[in-house]
Amino acid sequence: MIAGVGRRLVATAAPATRPGPATAAAIDPSVVVEAPGEVRAAGSFVAVLLLGGVILYRYGGFVDRSVDASMERPRVAVVYGLMAFALVAFIGGYALTQLARFGAGGPVLAGVAAAGLAALVLAALGFLVVGTLLTDMEGRRRPRYGLVLGAGLSAVGWLLLPPVGGAVVWVLLAAFGVGGATRRWFHTPRRVDRATED
Repeated sequence: MIAGVGRRLVATAAPATRPGPATAAAIDPSVVVEAPGEVRAAGSFVAVLLLGGVILYRYGGFVDRSVDASMERPRVAVVYGLMAFALVAFIGGYALTQLARFGAGGPVLAGVAAAGLAALVLAALGFLVVGTLLTDMEGRRRPRYGLVLGAGLSAVGWLLLPPVGGAVVWVLLAAFGVGGATRRWFHTPRRVDRATED
């Protein structure tokens, strides 16, 4: 299910990520590192709010199941969430090496943008789940409030910590949020249907 959500959101946003001359500067990691903390925090808040809002609108039931899954085994949620981010990084890195064979420029920039978008979608889901989980602890699950709370949490580390510390806190919180759903996905038995011969 996580893979399906990410695939659909990336396909929806892909036309907006077509690289132009200004795209190279926009996706350069040094732009994020050199930006003031307030800019990083605002960017994180807006990205999580927008992408998380799309996820909540399209896949509200999946968000509820993800909250339940994270609470089933909270001690291992971060580990499985980090595995999800590592899988996205591996697939993105592999795709970029394949695209690099066609030469630098458009295909590579589009691949970087798609990989970055996939990581943002995963993080937005994670923060949405964490925020919803916090509202659930107050006695009533309210995913819409959880979305705003999660977006706020995504901004705090960038605002208060240096870039490396902010990135570590950001990834760990998001990983906890997606960890439960990732654990269920990894441990779901998959049946392979084979054609039988008469």
